[in-house]
Amino acid sequence: MACIIDAHAHIVPGNILNQTYARIGTRQLPFGLRDTCDGSFYVMPPYMEDSRFSADALISLMDVCGVQAAVLQQAHLFPFNEEVAKAVEKYPDRLAGAMVITADEGWEEEMEYWHSRGLHSLKFEMRSYTYEGLFPDMRYDSPVFLAMLEKAAKLSMTVTIDPAPVNFPVYQPKALREAAESLPDLKIVICHLAYPLPVDTPENRKKWEEMAAIAELDNCWLDVSAMPDFFDEEGWPFPTALSLFREVVSHVGIEKLLWGSDVPGTLNRATYPQMINMWKRAGLSEADLSKLLGENALSVYDLPVKAQEKK
Repeated sequence: MACIIDAHAHIVPGNILNQTYARIGTRQLPFGLRDTCDGSFYVMPPYMEDSRFSADALISLMDVCGVQAAVLQQAHLFPFNEEVAKAVEKYPDRLAGAMVITADEGWEEEMEYWHSRGLHSLKFEMRSYTYEGLFPDMRYDSPVFLAMLEKAAKLSMTVTIDPAPVNFPVYQPKALREAAESLPDLKIVICHLAYPLPVDTPENRKKWEEMAAIAELDNCWLDVSAMPDFFDEEGWPFPTALSLFREVVSHVGIEKLLWGSDVPGTLNRATYPQMINMWKRAGLSEADLSKLLGENALSVYDLPVKAQEKK
């Protein structure tokens, strides 16, 4: 296998412990717990007493498991562009980074600034935008969203989108497809296998299929991160996730799928090696497994040169 690239990982800096993100009232607590207006949830295992998962820790984990490079994603629940930029600066041969920005006045300059600091992808977490303190009118067809995509395209950035659960009003596959079609040179990655939860009704199932099918477009991809969280009741190797994955591959092709772990939160449900090895049970050829676990990410994200040389 040429290389393994984690296209969806996180760090959690220690300086946010017991701090509150005043904009939406999110608070980082000890033992991996984060408080939000929707309740508390674990963003990392509770044995991480100080709720810290540094870039150094991620690199060490990657080294042990043979992962050459990773893309640091973020969430609007607690943004820390500065810390991600510093991590990319410290490990330029191993890490790439995504920024998160709000839709306030001056966002254009903010995007340019963080791009100049080495964050060459832009992350949208659409569920977070429904919070009153952020930008609850953000939708795939809203003028500011489209303007942000256009700006990202001009900067040759990749845009990564967490589309939210299927039953959220902001889950709009038709509108996102139209936005992607309007900017054919912009690379777009839809997270979490297009978020197949809940697919408990024919309507929800159809919406998920439409969202996943956006990867048919030349400029769109899907990552498969967070499957241990989505299907934790099944346990490893998460057979429903593998079944849905095979279904998507049959429609869009293996070239449109990227592996990502979503650590450290997913470490509550599986080990890092398990998150890699589960995909070896998907019935892929060695060549296709290499595409999923690393090769595809090289054509999507602005990844470190050394990782590309390993290809």
